[in-house]
Amino acid sequence: MNPLRALFLQLSRMPPALMLVLIVGLAVLITMMVTSNQAAQENQLKAREADLVAKMSAKGKVVYAIKDIPEGSTIPVEALEEKEIEQNKIPMDALTSASLAAGRIAKYGIQTGSIVSQHDLAPTGISLGFEAKLKEGMRAVTFAVDSNSAVAGFVTPESHVDVIAMVGAGGDTKVAPILSDVEVIAVGQMFQKAPGGTASVAASSVTVSLSPEDSNKLIKAMTASKLYLTLRNDKDHTPVATVDVTSLFVKPAAPKADIGSLPPPSALPPPPLPGAPDAGPMPMGGPGGMAPMAPPPPPLHEIEIWSGSKKDVLSVPKG
Repeated sequence: MNPLRALFLQLSRMPPALMLVLIVGLAVLITMMVTSNQAAQENQLKAREADLVAKMSAKGKVVYAIKDIPEGSTIPVEALEEKEIEQNKIPMDALTSASLAAGRIAKYGIQTGSIVSQHDLAPTGISLGFEAKLKEGMRAVTFAVDSNSAVAGFVTPESHVDVIAMVGAGGDTKVAPILSDVEVIAVGQMFQKAPGGTASVAASSVTVSLSPEDSNKLIKAMTASKLYLTLRNDKDHTPVATVDVTSLFVKPAAPKADIGSLPPPSALPPPPLPGAPDAGPMPMGGPGGMAPMAPPPPPLHEIEIWSGSKKDVLSVPKG
């Protein structure tokens, strides 16, 4: 016999009151089971929803470029900034720390405001040669510095400076800029800026990038003056007026005429009369440089000739 049918036969033989109690009890039990199961499902849904909201609102750290980084250049630490953004906006290969990119070579050009990713970096071990630090058409010029003239060693590769020339001594000292907003590409033997470096770097020389014309100007100043560097803010590229180093030297005074070498006033020819034609330079000779005077004419003899009562006088030269 079917068990379910047997159960119903037994229930049908029970008293009506007991059967009602049993039916109500079964109904309550089933209701509790359904309610409990529904509550568990609702709790699971709420937990999943909370987890999804937490994941959507969670933030992670990424690295942004705050200035343009050219392709093939060394990425400076001051060109990077760490920010927190929503987790769902973070690219899969985004860098999470600026130290992972500082000092590395940019495989591609990175624009300002871009998130720096692993694919933006050249493989480790690839570095630029020193000549690659020079832009096309520029020249590298090295000159000597010391702790005072190089801002106590705080001038580093990628710094921008003005070059100041000093000539003379004491009260005759003159100082003026000869080059403006010059890029430093090497300090001593170091041509890559150390990432995150804060200590000064002592060096006896500095190498700058210049045009051929400014290279000649700097080399002239190196031999004629003492050179100093003034360090600029990395965002300050305002030009300053410059001079050639030769303009700092005192010009020699014009030679004065020797009074003793001038002829006496009596030996000078008299000024021409107003309105008289210009006779040109007088021939030199004779005392005082004047032309010799013509001799006076010889004296004349006077002969009286009488014709009746009329007298005529005739003058003839003597001899």
